[in-house]
This record gives sequence, structure tokens and C-alpha cells, in this order.
Amino acid sequence: MLSVKPFQGTPEELSEFIISTWKSTYAGTVSVPHWSGDYFRWQLRLDEPDSEHRLVCVYDDDQLAGAMLHFPMKFQVFGEVVEAAQASWLSVPVAYRGKGIANLLSEATRQQLREQGRQFKLGFGYFGSNKSLGLKFWKKAQGTSVSFGKRVGFWARVLDPAKAAAWNVNTWEGRLTAFSGPLLKLPKPQQPSGVLIRPVQAADIPRCVELAELGTQRCDLRLIWDEAHLARQLGLKGFSHALVAEERGEVMGCIGYHVLPVCGKTLENVGVIDLMFMSELSAAARKELLNTALRQLRDLGSVVALKLRTGDYPRGTFLRWGWFCKSPDSQILMTWANEPKQLPALKHLHVLWR
Repeated sequence: MLSVKPFQGTPEELSEFIISTWKSTYAGTVSVPHWSGDYFRWQLRLDEPDSEHRLVCVYDDDQLAGAMLHFPMKFQVFGEVVEAAQASWLSVPVAYRGKGIANLLSEATRQQLREQGRQFKLGFGYFGSNKSLGLKFWKKAQGTSVSFGKRVGFWARVLDPAKAAAWNVNTWEGRLTAFSGPLLKLPKPQQPSGVLIRPVQAADIPRCVELAELGTQRCDLRLIWDEAHLARQLGLKGFSHALVAEERGEVMGCIGYHVLPVCGKTLENVGVIDLMFMSELSAAARKELLNTALRQLRDLGSVVALKLRTGDYPRGTFLRWGWFCKSPDSQILMTWANEPKQLPALKHLHVLWR
């Protein structure tokens, strides 16, 4: 008998279930992230009370038959601040597909949103491959519980050309990377006058919250950060990393990133740049802060760095040598707790890619 309940196991067992489910469908054709148990502890804030309810699962008696994960966040949508969530990781093994399990997971999550007073959960529908199942599922709910938003892609910077070329499931991109390898070296440190770049510290967090507000206030839809959540996202509770840039003796910029193993043709580390609050920095300091983060990601073994292309950074930040603008391959999805709202077109967003 199928039943909906929180995940019964460790984060490592959850990691194994989700990765194996995704690899059984996409291995060799679509890159599959390898989210570790520590990743889930960090991103889903599993040390918080009642956090197990964020791990919505369907069981067939004692057998795990599906999972959908989310974590609560505060958003601002066209000026209105609301409680909502970011979500991802919809996983149903091949043996259980066609039994309505994804619908059970979606409705159970919507019920949670209603009980918690949250308006929606935000996720992504991947359309970069005809093998993608997620977007096909969500399109069935379009207009009844789901609304579709902006199509998004990535800025990409190759950090290890040889390994990145062998890893890429896109043959054309892999060949271009291999051919361009000698031209993709990272610039050496420039040390602009009056600029100090260093790891983030706990004492920086209040200022980083201010920078988040200044840097994303033009976004139509954006995450609203408080000190506790931003400190975690910037790595002060482990897993991720962050740098700040001081200019004129004051912290004026911040960048946060983490390393995620991703299985393409091979398994390699990918650097994911989540947060860039740089609107108050000079152009020289902004450039050096980003390049310092890239050098650190390379030293952590990343073969490529990615930044979601949603316009939550100063114009021109990525219009420089070595960065590639990848075509959109995902679409913003908002699953509403109640009736879906019709929003104006979203132009600039500040969200996490999950």
C-alpha cells in the first residue's frame, strides 16, 4: 500500500536513492549531480526542528517509492514579501513510474505549504534534453497548480579544459572546450589598489545581508535573506565557501559558491556560484573578487564554474574573456499552495539553482 510520510533513513541513504534514480534515467545523456548527505544537511537545514517534513516521500509498505524535497525561504514577488520554499529532487524509480506517485508527492507538498502558510514552492523544469521527464510532468499541472516563468541558462567558465572536454555530455561543447583549452587560462591575481579579498567571517554577515538587499532590489522575484540563512549559505556552518571584498576599509562585495560532483561522461567536480552581491564594488574589485573565486574553485578540483543567468548581478559582470553564455535549458516553475497566480513576466530573478 502506498503512503506519504517523511523520509525514513539517513541523509546518505537519501543521497543514494536520489542519485541512483536519476542515473538510471539520464546517465550518459544528461549530467546528473551527485548530491551528498552533507549537501542535504547543509541545503535542507536538517539540523532545524521538524526538518524531516521537508523530505516528502511515498513508501510502498517499507519500500521507498518516491521523494520530493524542499526548504522554506522568504521571497519578494513584485514588491510583496511572502513565505514560500525552494524545491527540487523529484525522484521516482523506474519500477514505480506510472502509478501516480509524482502526483501524490506534489499534492502532499502543496498541503504542507498550506499548513505552513507558504504561498508556493519554486523549482526548475529542465528542457535541455528530450529525455527529461520533469517538465513533461509539470506541464500536466499547468494552470491548475503550476505556473511557468522565465527560461534560464548559465554563464560557464572552464577551469580545467582537458577534463571538462572529456566530461561534457554535449559532444560539440566538449570539442570546442578541447580546441580552446590553451586560451582558457585563468588570469593571475591583480591585487587592485585599496582592495582586500578574504574569506567571509561571522562578523561580516550583517553587512552581507545589507549587500544582498542592495544587489538584488531590482529583481522581480528574489530571495530575502536573514542573517541565519545567509550565514549558512555562505559556509559558516560548513560545506560551501564564500569570499568578501573590502574596499575603502569596508566590506563592499560578497560571493558564495560550492563544489558539486556531477556525472557527465565522467564524474567531475563543478563549481556552482550561488550568490554574488557586487553592486557596491568598483569594476576592478568586482573582477578580482570573481577571479579569486574561480581560482579557489579550480584549486578545489572543479573543472568548470557555473552561474545561473537570471540578472541578479551587475551588468557586464560576465562579458569578459573566457566566459560562455549557454542557451536556456530550464524554466522557472512555481507550484502554488492554492490556485495559481498569474504574474507579469519575470525579467530579473535572484533564486538558487537546485
